[in-house]
Amino acid sequence: MEINEISRHSIGHYEALLNACFPLSELNREYLEWLYFSNPLGDVVGFDAMDGDVLAAHYACIPTSVDGKIGLLALNTATHPSYRSRGIYKKIALQTFENWSSDYNFVVGVANKLAAKACVRHLGFSEIGRLNLRFGDLRRPTSGARSWSQAELDWRINSPRQQLEKKSVGDGLVELSMRPKNFPFKIKSIIPLQDTGLAGMEQMKVRKHGFTVDWIRGNKPRIQLPEKLKPSPLVMIYQNLNGSDTELNSWSFPDFDAF
Repeated sequence: MEINEISRHSIGHYEALLNACFPLSELNREYLEWLYFSNPLGDVVGFDAMDGDVLAAHYACIPTSVDGKIGLLALNTATHPSYRSRGIYKKIALQTFENWSSDYNFVVGVANKLAAKACVRHLGFSEIGRLNLRFGDLRRPTSGARSWSQAELDWRINSPRQQLEKKSVGDGLVELSMRPKNFPFKIKSIIPLQDTGLAGMEQMKVRKHGFTVDWIRGNKPRIQLPEKLKPSPLVMIYQNLNGSDTELNSWSFPDFDAF
């Protein structure tokens, strides 16, 4: 078994493995190129386990930021059906954290219940909360939240899988909205743009309501929708990589690309 860093030349392998493991996800070559190699914060990091010409396992993280501190968003973990239960994904995930711990402050991820449990048990993550599909006030803490520059926002809203609509709702604040497939309504989120220096102050003044998918530390939604309506994944997992004091206080659907 050969362990290699993720490479643009292997996009075809990633497309085949991810669609074999997640056939409903539509993780095609165009989308993976956008996700892995167009992010303004930097290219994907992680490792592949190759057995000859067969991609046995793949672990990928992309750069993200919280309070302006750069971390990693863990997003694509896949093991070929013929190579499962051998601990391969654990080996390449831990090697990813070790290899890039000097460059990134933390790792955050959103996973289904089964995957989250495995990440907590084997990879050192802690479960910090659940994302909720809810109706209510769209305001969220600006401290301990995903930081967005204009360049990152332009990249995010142009996902080849589903584009997001945007509109300004105040100095330094943007409302993003989308309608996930098979959803009867749009979901919305308000995000601050770090370039302006005004977002933290303005977000306290803007009061908007709508359907959203998010997590806020210590907050229980007053109006929470039935579990059967919630999109998956929903579990927030997190770990510091280099002893930094970065703390996550909120997360919303634009902060990752699950739909």
